Amino acid sequence: MLLVDTFTEVEHNAVKNGLKMLVKLFSDYPEYKQIWPQFRAIPDSSLMNAIQLRRHASVYMCGLGAIIHSMKHENDLAVQINRIAKAHIKWNVHRMHIHMLEPVLGIVKECNEGYNDEIKEAWTTLYHIIADLIEIYRYKK
Repeated sequence: MLLVDTFTEVEHNAVKNGLKMLVKLFSDYPEYKQIWPQFRAIPDSSLMNAIQLRRHASVYMCGLGAIIHSMKHENDLAVQINRIAKAHIKWNVHRMHIHMLEPVLGIVKECNEGYNDEIKEAWTTLYHIIADLIEIYRYKK
């Protein structure tokens, strides 16, 4: 499966790659730092080395891995998506905030020599589905 294969390469250095993604996200969208209380007081210059960001990178990559590795099992996937949706709803993250795809694609490309349009489309579809499901769960409450 394309997502599993490409994520496996990203997962080899999960926290480091998660950090790169988050730093890129906060660099491109500095206002997103305000969503998470633990990042608000950290100066941008110190963000890359902040333990709070390292923890969030680890949690982010574990969550992403849980979704990807449960794709072959519908019930497990539903549990993972529900968990991720609840976490995003708790922090008031909406579809408009989901710009994480851009840094994710950058890391997937960096970690996979055979990166191509098919891989990009698979990851784009995954993130759009996750964003859609977050909104569906938000209004189910």
